[in-house]
Amino acid sequence: MSRGSVESVRRLFFAPSWIARHLLALALVALFIRMGIWQFTKGESAQGTMQNLFYGVEWPIFAVFVVYWWFRMIKEALSPPDLEGPQWGVGGRIAPETPHQLGAGGPRMLTAGGSLVADDEDEEVAAYNRYLAALYNRDAQQDALRAITASQPTKQLDPAARTTTPPQINGARG
Repeated sequence: MSRGSVESVRRLFFAPSWIARHLLALALVALFIRMGIWQFTKGESAQGTMQNLFYGVEWPIFAVFVVYWWFRMIKEALSPPDLEGPQWGVGGRIAPETPHQLGAGGPRMLTAGGSLVADDEDEEVAAYNRYLAALYNRDAQQDALRAITASQPTKQLDPAARTTTPPQINGARG
């Protein structure tokens, strides 16, 4: 085991946020097992029903879910980040992927019938993709404009230059 992996495991098991997660998982497993034992013994008693027996089986299943997700969290924290996946764009949005190019030697799309479909044959999909890209660009520009205007000081308008409009009551001008 390399030195880097030992350090990452130590960081994972002994960081305060991870200690809280470990303790929460341990407490949930203990609680769920205890609830299962209680429901099972209640189901075996004279006042118990089949529902209690089924609950007695259900609570340990919840404990297994907790253990499963705990292992998944640890595995995800120890694995290196996926640099091949989508990258975050402007304002926390996932950046749109580059359009598929047939001449680029990439994979070709097959339809249900098995025939190859060129990108230019389906104009409706291409138009929709252009629409989505335009929406993304518009939102990114609006976010950038908001950031610029938020950083600039607000201008005070001259009170004499403002025109006042009479108040409206129920749509009628007074």
